[in-house]
Amino acid sequence: MAPPRSTRSSLQSVDLRALDYLTSPSANLLCPICHSPLITPVQTQCLHTFCSACISLSLERSLTCPVDRKPLNHDDVTPAPIMIANLVNDLVVLCPNREKGCPTTCARWLVESHVREDCGYATVKCVKDGCDGMVERREAEEECVHEEVECAFCQGVMRKLDLESHPKECPKLSSDCPYCSESFPNPELADHKLVCPAEVIDCAASHFGCTYSSRRSELDQHLSGCHFVALTPILQLHTERIETLELENKAIRQKLDLLLPPRPLPSQSSAGASSDPNDANSAGRDMTSEMQDYTYHLYSEYEQLRSDFERLNVQIRELDVKQDMARINEGLRYNDEMTGVRAAINGLRMQLHWLLASRRETGTGGAGAGGARSVAGSSVSGDARRMSDSARQVVKL
Repeated sequence: MAPPRSTRSSLQSVDLRALDYLTSPSANLLCPICHSPLITPVQTQCLHTFCSACISLSLERSLTCPVDRKPLNHDDVTPAPIMIANLVNDLVVLCPNREKGCPTTCARWLVESHVREDCGYATVKCVKDGCDGMVERREAEEECVHEEVECAFCQGVMRKLDLESHPKECPKLSSDCPYCSESFPNPELADHKLVCPAEVIDCAASHFGCTYSSRRSELDQHLSGCHFVALTPILQLHTERIETLELENKAIRQKLDLLLPPRPLPSQSSAGASSDPNDANSAGRDMTSEMQDYTYHLYSEYEQLRSDFERLNVQIRELDVKQDMARINEGLRYNDEMTGVRAAINGLRMQLHWLLASRRETGTGGAGAGGARSVAGSSVSGDARRMSDSARQVVKL
């Protein structure tokens, strides 16, 4: 009896970004940041559409739009029109468990319910009470497959789920080599496969273009005369150089994406659907014209930056010349003022000399005319001499 549906609900999570689509989605439905179909699409004030998580992470690093680099903040982001969300959710996807064998395809908005309720390859909890093991839904039965059982040959303990594959690993059993069909004990079989002379292997230079393959025992004869093996050092050097150039081109592309907004390229489905060589040529011409537009736009930006730089350089030179002229004019004005101050000081000095000289002449004339005088007169003459002495000292100063 199959377990009830409620006990078979899977807790397996579905990563919408890791889904594979039945057809290539339109470039208009891809997020410019993660380049995957939009998940919870939102729209910015500059009318660009992003995944909600992608634009939130981008705004945490820089408050600008990732496409046109205009100022942008969280308040400028609003939910995208419902039509865009419907177009993205209606895209047909493959089941996440397709590698296990599930062939189901459905709309993206149904894939989570498919995995949770219907997918036979989704992992569910074991139906036995008290067992915490997980098993695929198609293998869920009444009896628990996680019970421990004992191997009849090596007496090893294992889960009942692993009992079917255990004979290939049991150390007490032997298995046949898939290349030479000889029987070896399981512990020795893995080492034998690495050196089995009957295994068909490719040439050591197969990744450089050699298509030869033979048994391991016969390969040494080919390696001694293989031209690809002889050229391996040179080819390896060229491969490393190509990888280096690819990394440099990737870095240059990222820098160009920062300067120019990316343009959507034709989808692979539309390109593959057209088998007309004229259509292929027109697509190639469109690609070439787009690259020419990119180059012309970049060159125009470069010319504008260079003209701005030259204009700023000329303005700086003009400011330097004006500043030098202002400095020279200020110096000339200071020189004129200093010359006037010197002339005024010289005039004052000449007037002082004249006053002192006239006072000296007046004092000496009075002393000669009076002859010998009394004590009062001598005191006056003494005072006159003292005045002349002080005047003489001033003149020296």
